[in-house]
Amino acid sequence: MQNTSSTSLKRLALKGSVWIMFGVGTGQALRFVGNMILTRLLSPQAFGIMGIVNALLMGLGMFSDVGLRPSIIQNKRGEEPTFLRTAWTIQVIRGIVLTLLAAALAWPIAWQYNEPSLVLIIMVASLTSLIAGFHSTWLLVYSRRMTLAPLTILELTSYLFNLIAMILCAWYFHSVWALVLGAFVGSIVKLIASHTILSGVQMRFQWEPSAVTELIRFGQWIFINTAMGFLVARLDVFIFGSFAGMGMLGLYILAKNLSDLVMQVLKSLTSNILFPVYSRLAKQNIKILRHKMFKARIILLAVFLPPLWTLILWGDNLVALLYDDRYIEAGWMLQILAAGATATTIRITIGPIFLAMGDSFRRMLNTAIRLCLQIVSMSVGAYFWGMPGFFIGLALTDLLSYPALIYLTRSYGVWLPLLDTLAFGTSIFVIGVAFWLS
Repeated sequence: MQNTSSTSLKRLALKGSVWIMFGVGTGQALRFVGNMILTRLLSPQAFGIMGIVNALLMGLGMFSDVGLRPSIIQNKRGEEPTFLRTAWTIQVIRGIVLTLLAAALAWPIAWQYNEPSLVLIIMVASLTSLIAGFHSTWLLVYSRRMTLAPLTILELTSYLFNLIAMILCAWYFHSVWALVLGAFVGSIVKLIASHTILSGVQMRFQWEPSAVTELIRFGQWIFINTAMGFLVARLDVFIFGSFAGMGMLGLYILAKNLSDLVMQVLKSLTSNILFPVYSRLAKQNIKILRHKMFKARIILLAVFLPPLWTLILWGDNLVALLYDDRYIEAGWMLQILAAGATATTIRITIGPIFLAMGDSFRRMLNTAIRLCLQIVSMSVGAYFWGMPGFFIGLALTDLLSYPALIYLTRSYGVWLPLLDTLAFGTSIFVIGVAFWLS
C-alpha cells in the first residue's frame, strides 16, 4: 500500500511539475517579451510609479492574508462546499477592506513620493483587489488535488489578455495608465472563468462558525508571517523609491523583474508541488521525508542555480543587448540581485517544510529574522557605500538568515549540509569570477 501511495504521489508531483514548468516558463517568456515592448513605449518613471502601486497592493494583500490557500490544501474539510463557501465569504470581505484601505492611503503615499498622479492611480488600481476577492475558492481545490493543468491554462490566458491590453493601451496613450488597465483585464478573465468553466461548487455567501474557527486558527501565524513577508519582498521598493526617485526605481523594478524570471518558476514549484508533497510525506517517517527532500532539492538546485550564475556573469551585457540606453544602469543591479537569489534558491527549497509540518509559528519566526537582517544589511550597506551598498546588503539577506533557517528546522531532521555547502560554494565561486572580470 505504501509503495502504491508513493508511486501515486510521485506521478502527481511529476505531472504537476511539468505543468508548472510549462505554465510559469511560458508566462515568464510572455512577461519578458511584453517587458521589452513596454519599455520602448513607456519611460522608466512609469515603471517606478507602477512599482509603488503594486508594492502597496501586494502589501495590503499580504498584511491581510489569513492563510485560506494553505488551510484549504491541508484541512481535511478542504473540499466541503460549506467550508469553501465560508472561505469565499471571508475572501470577499477581505477584498472590500483592501480596496477601502488602498483608497485611504492613496493621498499620503502620493505626498510621500511627491507624485500627485499616484492618488488617482492607486484608487483605480485598488479595485483589482475587490475583483480578486470574488474569485471562486474552488480554484484552491485544484491546488489541493495537485491538478494543475486547469490552473496553468487559466493563468496563462488571463495574463495573455492582460499583456495585450497593456501593450495596446501603452501604444495608444503612452501612459502609466496602460499598466493599470491591463491588470483589470486579467483579473476579470480569471473571475469569469473561476465561476463558469472551472467551477466545482457554486459560490454564495455562507458563514459556518466552526469553519471560520478552523480557518482563522490555522491562519493566525500565517497572517503575521505574510505581513512580514511583504516587508521582506517589497520594503526595498518603498525605501529605494524614497531616496532614488521614480526613474531609478523604474530601473530597479526592471532588474528585479529580470531576476524574478528564474525565481518565479521556482517559487511556483515549491508552492504548488513541494508544499503538497512535503505535507503528505510528513505523515511518514523522517528517513523517507529526508530522502525525498534530497532528491527533490538536488534536482531543483541543479536546474535553477545555473541560470542565476549566467545572470551574475553577464547580466549587464544582457541588459545592454535588450534595452535602450535609458535602462543601461539596470545591468549592474541585475548582477547583484542574481547573486543574492542564489541563497534565496537554497532557502526556498527548504522553506515549505514548516507548513508541511503544520508549524506556521516557526515559519513566522524565520520570516521575522529575515526581515530584521534585511533592514540592518540594507541600512548598513547604504550608509557606508551608497546605492551599490544598498543592493549588496539586500542581496546578503538570505545568506545571513540561512543559519536561523537551519536552527528552526533542526527538529525535523531534514537538513542536508553537504548539498547546501556544494550549492553555496559553487555560487560563491561564480560571484568571485564575476567580480574578477568586472
